Amino acid sequence: MYVDDILLTGSNSVMLHHLIQLLSSEFKLHDLGVVRYFLGIEVQSTSMSLMLRQHKYILDILTRAGMTSCKPVDTLVSPSKVILLPDHSFSDPTRFHQIVGALQYLTFTRPDICFAVNRVCQFMHAPTDSHWAAVKRILRYLKGTASYGFHIT
Repeated sequence: MYVDDILLTGSNSVMLHHLIQLLSSEFKLHDLGVVRYFLGIEVQSTSMSLMLRQHKYILDILTRAGMTSCKPVDTLVSPSKVILLPDHSFSDPTRFHQIVGALQYLTFTRPDICFAVNRVCQFMHAPTDSHWAAVKRILRYLKGTASYGFHIT
């Protein structure tokens, strides 16, 4: 069996080192040292905390959506007002699925967008132009908050 990309961290370095020794006695391990980037998540560590960000990932999503030069907004608008209106089917549902799927992965480090992303996910089966407008609003918010992250102490 081959396992890749396991991240071990903890506040007790002695215990962590002991765990690594136990694992290496059973499995072939490569200790890559202090984590900086893991599964698309940028990690900044201090002696007491970790800051997890996905800045590069956000820029990649904006590029895929063709919105790198969009005007950022300061707040997320509840998509319920826009989404419930009757509307025309979105012309490129595959694009909608790809962008919304990418936004789902982003919620690991951005709990502030969880509700809005969950809301647009509910319309994956038949996206409309209004649903796409809600996705674009999320992307515009991310443009202005790309450096935000998740702080773990």
